[in-house]
Amino acid sequence: MAQNVQKMQWQLIVTIFASLFVSNVYAQTPPTNKYDTSSYPEDRKAIEALSRKNDNTRFNNDDYIAVGPEGRISYGYSEWEKGFKEAGATFKSAKPVPGSTILRIYNGDAAVKNFVLDVIFDTKKGDFPIRVVRTETYIKQNGKWYFVAGQGTRVLSKEEYDEHMKQ
Repeated sequence: MAQNVQKMQWQLIVTIFASLFVSNVYAQTPPTNKYDTSSYPEDRKAIEALSRKNDNTRFNNDDYIAVGPEGRISYGYSEWEKGFKEAGATFKSAKPVPGSTILRIYNGDAAVKNFVLDVIFDTKKGDFPIRVVRTETYIKQNGKWYFVAGQGTRVLSKEEYDEHMKQ
């Protein structure tokens, strides 16, 4: 009987440890205080304002390359916009996941922003929700920030991942 109790205790410990490990894998939150997220405060404000604009004024002479979560590469804002129109999709909403943003600025003239975004597209077939891990690159030229590259990777749900791993 003592062996059964000991075995059950061991199973409980392993289960708790495994559940903690799995939750950390899916949490996807940046480590606290690992990155410099406070230097260049005025530049940070300018980049955040720029990232909320959705027109071609945020690009330097259309010097922009985008990779969407489906893998499509767009060379320039107009090509990116055209791809959405061809697919019959528009953004319904895009909300950053709280606590997921890391904005790093290098030498005051280059920046990389990483974050997780919950997006809902309005398509011909209805709403299409996805979670995307985004990387955006910015440069500063002649005192002004520009968005020069963006890349989104779709995050699979646990069910999608599990189904894929079965195959």
